[in-house]
Amino acid sequence: MSGVLALELWDRKGFPVGEKPSEEEQAAASVWFLAERAACEACCAGWPEEKVVRNRALAVGPGEPKVKTVNPATWPDRKRLYPQIIERLETAVGPDRQLDIDICYVMGWVNEPGTPEEAAEIGLPYLTANLAEVAAITEKSLKGWKIAVDQEPCDARIIDLHEDDDRSVAAWRYFDGSVQMDKPPANTAIALTLAAMRLQAISFLDQAW
Repeated sequence: MSGVLALELWDRKGFPVGEKPSEEEQAAASVWFLAERAACEACCAGWPEEKVVRNRALAVGPGEPKVKTVNPATWPDRKRLYPQIIERLETAVGPDRQLDIDICYVMGWVNEPGTPEEAAEIGLPYLTANLAEVAAITEKSLKGWKIAVDQEPCDARIIDLHEDDDRSVAAWRYFDGSVQMDKPPANTAIALTLAAMRLQAISFLDQAW
């Protein structure tokens, strides 16, 4: 349970890189999640399909992430690539169409990695170039969250309005002045995409969902 608490506190702080729970804490949390899943399956044995409990019974810790369930076959590869995507967004110097495509793959929006030519054919979003497009996608997927974008220097925050303490995830700099990386993002589209990807961090943790 202490491991679960460590994950919950990290979540509430907006997943700051330097405060990620230790491997021991993640492993401990995984024991809890496995036990809770086993308990749910035992309690629901023989129940009609529509009544089976799918979410965590005690509402502690995350449920199985949509980013995993949307395409289970590619999940191991997408989970492996996630940290690289974050690093590429942090160091991008401008719009990068291949990075757009790779983000779409990691998030499970396409079934396999592609090329810029293929992206043009199927109309993939411009996640590192078009702020309006990124904002529309973020608003659609995060109901009840507020998006705040700074132009100079470029930065973005996604703020959870459901929480009394205004939990937020920042691309670069938090309200207290702490920063995730040395330099701000290259443009506002990259900033908002990076903030959204940081928010997805817990979905990619190596836990037993």
